[in-house]
Parts: sequence; C-alpha cells; structure tokens
Amino acid sequence: MTTAPVPAAQSLADRAERSKRGSGAQPAAAGLFTGVRLRLWLTKSAFSVVDQGFTALAGFSVSFLLARWLSPETYGAYAIAFAAYLFICGFHNAIVLEPMSVYGTARHSSDLRRYFRMQLQVHAVLASALSAIAVLLAAVVWLLAPRSPLAGAIFGSALALPLLLLLWVTRRMCYVLQRPRIALFGSVGCFVTVLAGLYVLRYLQRLTPFSAFMLTAGGSLLGAILILVRVARRHGGAGHPAGAFAPSVGAPVSWRATLRENWSYGRWLFGTAILYPVSGQVQMFLAAAFLGLGSAGALRAMMIPAAVMTQVVSATDLLILPGFSYDFGRGSLLRMRRKALLISCALGGAGLCFALVLLLVAAPAEHLLFSGKFAAYVWLMPVLALIPAINGFNSGFSATLRGSQKPHFDLVANAIAAPVAVISALFLIRAWGLAGAAMSLVVGCATLAFVNFCSYCHLALSARGQESAPLPPATSLESAS
Repeated sequence: MTTAPVPAAQSLADRAERSKRGSGAQPAAAGLFTGVRLRLWLTKSAFSVVDQGFTALAGFSVSFLLARWLSPETYGAYAIAFAAYLFICGFHNAIVLEPMSVYGTARHSSDLRRYFRMQLQVHAVLASALSAIAVLLAAVVWLLAPRSPLAGAIFGSALALPLLLLLWVTRRMCYVLQRPRIALFGSVGCFVTVLAGLYVLRYLQRLTPFSAFMLTAGGSLLGAILILVRVARRHGGAGHPAGAFAPSVGAPVSWRATLRENWSYGRWLFGTAILYPVSGQVQMFLAAAFLGLGSAGALRAMMIPAAVMTQVVSATDLLILPGFSYDFGRGSLLRMRRKALLISCALGGAGLCFALVLLLVAAPAEHLLFSGKFAAYVWLMPVLALIPAINGFNSGFSATLRGSQKPHFDLVANAIAAPVAVISALFLIRAWGLAGAAMSLVVGCATLAFVNFCSYCHLALSARGQESAPLPPATSLESAS
C-alpha cells in the first residue's frame, strides 16, 4: 500500500465540512443547493450521459452493421475477438481507469498534468503487453486453422487494442477534471469516423473483422487527440482553479511509481475483472467451440437489441452512484435503501416491458435490422432482453453496496455467478444448443443479481437502527464502513 497521507476514499460529508471550514465564505450548507449549482450538476450529468451514449453508439454501429453485412461465420469471428477484447478491458480498467478516478483528485490535484502524463505511460506499457499476448494468440489460431477468419479478427483486435483503450484513458481524464463536455468531443469524433468509415469499407469491398478493428482504432486515436488538445487549451494555464495543469515542480514521478500506486488499489478489482467477464462472455466462446462460429455470430446479433436497454441501465448507474455515496457519507441509510428499492423496481419494470415488446415485435425487428439473415433465431431476442431487465432490478441494490464502500460484496457475487455461468453453459449448450447459451447468460446474470440482493438485505439488517445515531464531525468512508 502507498504511504500517501490522504485516504483513498473519504466521505462526501467530510469533504464538504472541511471545504466550508477552509473557505470561511459560506457560514452554512445553504448554498450547496442553489439554482446555479443545480443547473451545473444537471448540465454535467447530461454531458456525461450523452458522452456515454455516443461511445456506446460507436460500438453498437460496428456490431450492427457487421452483423448485417458479413456472413454469420465471419461475424462470429468478430464476436469472439470482441469478447476477448472486453475481457482485456477489465484488466485495463482495474489497473488504470479506476485508480486514476480514485487517486487523481485525492492525491495529485496539485499536479494533474504530470499525473496524467504518467498514466499515459502506464497505459502504453500495459496495453502494449496485452497487445503482444493477443498477437501470440492470433498466431496460434492461424497455425491451427489458417483459413479461419478468427485469426485475422484476433490479430486486428490485438493491433487496435492500445488505441481503443487510449480513448478510454483520455475520456476518464475529463471526468477526473469534471469536464465531461470535453470527453463528448472525443466520443463524437470517434463515432462519426467509425460510421463513415464502415460505409466506405463496404463500398470498397474491404470490410472484414480486421479492417473494422483498424477503423475503430483510427477513430479512437482521433477522439483521443481531440480530447488531449482541448484539455491542453482549456486547462493549460497555471491559473486554473484546481491547479490541474500548473507547471510541474519538484522531482519527477516515474511511471513505475504510478503503476505501483495503481496496483495498490486495482489489485482489489482484479478478481472482479476476471470473474465478471466469465459469467457474461464464456457462453460466446463455448457456442463457437461446440456449435461453430456461425452460431456465435447469431448469438451476438440477437443480443444487439437488448444492448439498447443495457445502455439505459448503465447510464442510470453512472448517475445514481454518487448520490448513494453522498447518502452514506451523511448517514442517511434509510433514504439510501428507499432509493435502492425505487430505482430497482423502476429499471427492472422497464426492462421487463422492453422484453415484452421484443416478444411481440421480434420477427419484424429482425427483418428490419438484418433482412432475415437471422430469422431462425428471432426467438432469442426476448430471452436475451431478460438480461438488462435483471440488471435493472440489480442496479439499486448494487449501487447501495458500492456506495456503502463494500467492494468485497461485489467480488463475492461474481465469485458465485462465474462458476454457475460456466457450469450451466457446458450443460445447457450441449442439451439445447444456442438456446442453452442464451439461458446460461440469463442464469449467470440472475445469480449475480440474487447474491447482490442477499448482500443488500444483510447490509440493511446490520445497519438498522443507525439512521438516528449521531455521526462524528469528520470521518472517512473507510472508518464509517
């Protein structure tokens, strides 16, 4: 662990109290909820949601158009390579993105310029190592099956990996600076480039999983450059209030020291980074192994409509988590539990309605999206739409656990859901084919939600009666938890 004097996680109440004492300008907290502050918060939240939407839309466009234009086998190769990319993203998120969000303003607010530069170097080292491993995997696949489109797809994802993740790093910098509007420029630039490039590649008859990954990498590079340029222009002066990009002073911090600091936090997320993709991606690999690349492509294509509702749940989760953390910091545990029930019921109910709509319009929706290419699998759409519905029911309870600074509950849930997903996939795919793969996805998701609900109930019972207990004047979330 690092020896920095600032705790890794502090309660919002503690921060607000110390801010008031330091400024002396605000005698009370009455100014915290003025119209100006509320509009500022709503504006930032809106830019955050739109930014997430354009990022998701870029990935959605690639998946949708490739499913529409490529053969099922070729698209299945892309689906496998993309699933492997998502698995690698979990490691990158644990070692780079999440630690940067936690430690950026807490420990390095006086010199974010140097800190971001070190994080870019950490990203370059980590992404290059992961990319090299993926290249070796592509070589093995090519030696075993030289005519399979899977080798080219994996090779393309391996080469594109550093640039794809670079956009995520620069976007996270914007959120550390509380400037989601700047991140939006990068997301829009990437989306426009990818969408236009896909049609150009199809016109030139050069559209393959490899070229699609290369195109997305180019769009990500453009988006990252747009973000870095705007950040340097808007926050390059020494007069920035937070001192974010003030001239660097003191001894330089090496990227190795930054990596060690990241690891001190990210190691606790490593288990989740491994287990969570297992429960949601292993079915794709097993479907390809047992049923062929065409079946994996069909499974991925039938998941695309459900991705719309999945993005709604994810965007809502980004918005509600800070509020849950604030309630926990103030000791408003009863308020937090009520919000959890309301949000879970609302999102879960909306997800079920979405699945019901897909059940009624699945056939025309498939014809509109894929022109009948996957008509034999149209019944999978409403089944797979149960996944965002379950995630919706899980959202409020999961946010309560994370907002209460209880990450071990998330690790426990994933440790139980992952083996359930693997075992159910092995048995159900052999018994029911592609239907078994879809059911295994639902079972794994439901297991995760059930364990989180049980953990939530345990936390609620243990915290009962604390709502009226007085809180110490200044405490950290670590001591409060």
